Amino acid sequence: MSEPAEPLVPTVDPETLRESYPDPAAARARADELRAEIRTAPDEIGELVARGDLVDLLIGLEEPDEALHEANAAADRAEIAGNAAMQHTARLRLARAHQRRGDADSTVMVTELLPAAQQFGPVIEAYTHHYAGLDDFEQGHWADARDHFARALAIRDELELPDPDRAASRLGLEAAARRLGADE
Repeated sequence: MSEPAEPLVPTVDPETLRESYPDPAAARARADELRAEIRTAPDEIGELVARGDLVDLLIGLEEPDEALHEANAAADRAEIAGNAAMQHTARLRLARAHQRRGDADSTVMVTELLPAAQQFGPVIEAYTHHYAGLDDFEQGHWADARDHFARALAIRDELELPDPDRAASRLGLEAAARRLGADE
Protein backbone atom coordinates (compact mmCIF):
# COMPACT_ATOMS: atom_id res chain seq x y z
CA MET A 1 0.00 0.00 0.00
CA SER A 2 1.31 3.45 -0.85
CA GLU A 3 1.95 6.27 1.60
CA PRO A 4 -0.94 8.70 1.99
CA ALA A 5 -0.49 11.86 -0.04
CA GLU A 6 0.64 15.02 1.74
CA PRO A 7 -2.39 17.23 2.18
CA LEU A 8 -2.43 20.14 -0.20
CA VAL A 9 -3.03 23.40 1.59
CA PRO A 10 -4.71 26.11 -0.44
CA THR A 11 -3.77 29.73 -0.18
CA VAL A 12 -6.60 32.15 0.50
CA ASP A 13 -6.77 35.53 -1.18
CA PRO A 14 -7.14 38.06 1.66
CA GLU A 15 -9.42 40.28 -0.43
CA THR A 16 -11.78 37.71 -1.99
CA LEU A 17 -11.37 34.85 0.51
CA ARG A 18 -11.23 32.46 -2.43
CA GLU A 19 -8.97 29.45 -2.21
CA SER A 20 -6.39 28.51 -4.81
CA TYR A 21 -3.49 26.10 -4.97
CA PRO A 22 0.07 27.37 -5.42
CA ASP A 23 0.81 24.23 -7.47
CA PRO A 24 -2.30 23.56 -9.60
CA ALA A 25 -0.64 20.57 -11.27
CA ALA A 26 -0.13 18.89 -7.88
CA ALA A 27 -3.74 19.68 -6.94
CA ARG A 28 -5.00 18.18 -10.21
CA ALA A 29 -2.86 15.09 -9.62
CA ARG A 30 -4.34 14.76 -6.13
CA ALA A 31 -7.83 15.17 -7.63
CA ASP A 32 -7.07 12.24 -9.95
CA GLU A 33 -5.91 10.19 -6.94
CA LEU A 34 -9.14 11.00 -5.12
CA ARG A 35 -11.22 9.95 -8.13
CA ALA A 36 -9.41 6.59 -8.04
CA GLU A 37 -10.03 6.34 -4.27
CA ILE A 38 -13.74 6.94 -4.89
CA ARG A 39 -13.85 4.08 -7.41
CA THR A 40 -11.90 1.69 -5.17
CA ALA A 41 -13.14 2.74 -1.74
CA PRO A 42 -13.58 -0.26 0.57
CA ASP A 43 -16.90 1.08 1.80
CA GLU A 44 -19.37 3.93 1.44
CA ILE A 45 -17.75 6.00 4.19
CA GLY A 46 -14.36 5.83 2.43
CA GLU A 47 -16.06 6.99 -0.75
CA LEU A 48 -17.76 9.84 1.13
CA VAL A 49 -14.49 11.05 2.66
CA ALA A 50 -12.71 10.98 -0.71
CA ARG A 51 -15.58 12.86 -2.38
CA GLY A 52 -15.52 15.54 0.32
CA ASP A 53 -11.80 16.06 -0.18
CA LEU A 54 -12.33 16.15 -3.96
CA VAL A 55 -15.03 18.83 -3.64
CA ASP A 56 -12.65 21.02 -1.63
CA LEU A 57 -9.90 20.58 -4.24
CA LEU A 58 -12.20 21.33 -7.15
CA ILE A 59 -13.43 24.52 -5.52
CA GLY A 60 -9.82 25.68 -5.10
CA LEU A 61 -9.08 24.71 -8.69
CA GLU A 62 -11.95 26.95 -9.87
CA GLU A 63 -13.89 24.00 -11.33
CA PRO A 64 -17.32 24.88 -9.91
CA ASP A 65 -19.42 22.67 -12.18
CA GLU A 66 -17.44 19.55 -11.36
CA ALA A 67 -17.33 20.58 -7.68
CA LEU A 68 -21.12 20.83 -7.70
CA HIS A 69 -21.44 17.41 -9.36
CA GLU A 70 -19.17 15.78 -6.77
CA ALA A 71 -20.82 17.67 -3.89
CA ASN A 72 -24.23 16.38 -4.99
CA ALA A 73 -22.83 12.84 -5.12
CA ALA A 74 -21.27 13.28 -1.66
CA ALA A 75 -24.54 14.60 -0.21
CA ASP A 76 -26.40 11.64 -1.73
CA ARG A 77 -23.83 9.18 -0.33
CA ALA A 78 -24.03 10.85 3.10
CA GLU A 79 -27.81 10.45 3.10
CA ILE A 80 -27.42 6.73 2.38
CA ALA A 81 -24.43 5.78 4.52
CA GLY A 82 -23.41 8.66 6.73
CA ASN A 83 -24.44 9.71 10.18
CA ALA A 84 -26.17 13.04 10.84
CA ALA A 85 -22.88 14.93 11.24
CA MET A 86 -21.58 13.56 7.92
CA GLN A 87 -24.84 14.57 6.25
CA HIS A 88 -24.51 18.07 7.69
CA THR A 89 -20.94 18.57 6.48
CA ALA A 90 -21.75 17.12 3.05
CA ARG A 91 -24.62 19.61 2.74
CA LEU A 92 -22.26 22.43 3.77
CA ARG A 93 -19.86 21.46 0.98
CA LEU A 94 -22.80 21.32 -1.41
CA ALA A 95 -23.82 24.82 -0.33
CA ARG A 96 -20.22 26.00 -0.86
CA ALA A 97 -20.17 24.50 -4.36
CA HIS A 98 -23.44 26.30 -5.16
CA GLN A 99 -22.01 29.52 -3.71
CA ARG A 100 -18.88 29.31 -5.88
CA ARG A 101 -21.09 28.97 -8.95
CA GLY A 102 -23.02 32.06 -7.88
CA ASP A 103 -26.22 30.11 -7.17
CA ALA A 104 -28.66 31.69 -4.72
CA ASP A 105 -29.38 28.18 -3.36
CA SER A 106 -26.28 28.48 -1.21
CA THR A 107 -27.79 31.04 1.14
CA VAL A 108 -30.96 29.02 1.64
CA MET A 109 -28.92 25.90 2.35
CA VAL A 110 -26.57 27.59 4.82
CA THR A 111 -29.50 29.30 6.57
CA GLU A 112 -31.14 25.90 7.04
CA LEU A 113 -27.92 24.30 8.33
CA LEU A 114 -26.94 26.96 10.88
CA PRO A 115 -29.57 26.16 13.56
CA ALA A 116 -28.58 22.48 13.56
CA ALA A 117 -24.83 23.06 13.80
CA GLN A 118 -24.58 23.07 17.61
CA GLN A 119 -25.99 19.56 17.93
CA PHE A 120 -22.90 18.14 16.20
CA GLY A 121 -20.40 19.68 18.56
CA PRO A 122 -18.12 22.71 18.48
CA VAL A 123 -15.89 21.63 15.58
CA ILE A 124 -18.81 21.31 13.17
CA GLU A 125 -20.42 24.42 14.64
CA ALA A 126 -17.24 26.40 13.85
CA TYR A 127 -17.06 24.87 10.37
CA THR A 128 -20.69 25.86 9.74
CA HIS A 129 -20.18 29.44 10.92
CA HIS A 130 -17.05 29.75 8.81
CA TYR A 131 -18.93 28.66 5.68
CA ALA A 132 -21.83 30.94 6.56
CA GLY A 133 -19.30 33.77 6.78
CA LEU A 134 -17.93 32.90 3.34
CA ASP A 135 -21.43 32.88 1.90
CA ASP A 136 -22.27 36.26 3.44
CA PHE A 137 -18.91 37.68 2.34
CA GLU A 138 -19.52 36.69 -1.29
CA GLN A 139 -22.84 38.53 -1.17
CA GLY A 140 -21.43 41.68 0.40
CA HIS A 141 -23.17 41.16 3.75
CA TRP A 142 -20.10 42.31 5.65
CA ALA A 143 -21.59 42.58 9.16
CA ASP A 144 -23.14 39.11 8.97
CA ALA A 145 -19.90 37.69 7.56
CA ARG A 146 -17.92 39.34 10.37
CA ASP A 147 -20.24 37.88 12.99
CA HIS A 148 -19.99 34.35 11.56
CA PHE A 149 -16.20 34.50 11.24
CA ALA A 150 -15.93 35.86 14.79
CA ARG A 151 -18.05 32.98 16.12
CA ALA A 152 -16.03 30.40 14.17
CA LEU A 153 -12.77 31.90 15.40
CA ALA A 154 -13.93 32.03 19.02
CA ILE A 155 -14.82 28.33 18.93
CA ARG A 156 -11.61 27.37 17.16
CA ASP A 157 -9.50 29.42 19.58
CA GLU A 158 -11.27 27.93 22.60
CA LEU A 159 -10.65 24.41 21.30
CA GLU A 160 -7.11 25.29 20.22
CA LEU A 161 -7.79 23.78 16.80
CA PRO A 162 -5.02 23.60 14.20
CA ASP A 163 -3.75 26.95 13.03
CA PRO A 164 -4.89 26.60 9.39
CA ASP A 165 -8.51 26.56 10.60
CA ARG A 166 -8.01 29.42 13.03
CA ALA A 167 -6.03 31.42 10.48
CA ALA A 168 -8.79 31.00 7.87
CA SER A 169 -11.43 32.34 10.26
CA ARG A 170 -9.12 35.16 11.37
CA LEU A 171 -8.48 36.11 7.73
CA GLY A 172 -12.22 36.11 7.04
CA LEU A 173 -12.91 38.23 10.10
CA GLU A 174 -10.25 40.77 9.08
CA ALA A 175 -11.51 40.93 5.48
CA ALA A 176 -15.13 41.44 6.55
CA ALA A 177 -14.09 44.12 9.05
CA ARG A 178 -12.08 45.94 6.35
CA ARG A 179 -15.02 45.89 3.98
CA LEU A 180 -17.37 47.01 6.72
CA GLY A 181 -15.03 49.90 7.59
CA ALA A 182 -14.72 50.88 3.94
CA ASP A 183 -18.50 51.12 3.64
CA GLU A 184 -18.85 53.46 6.61
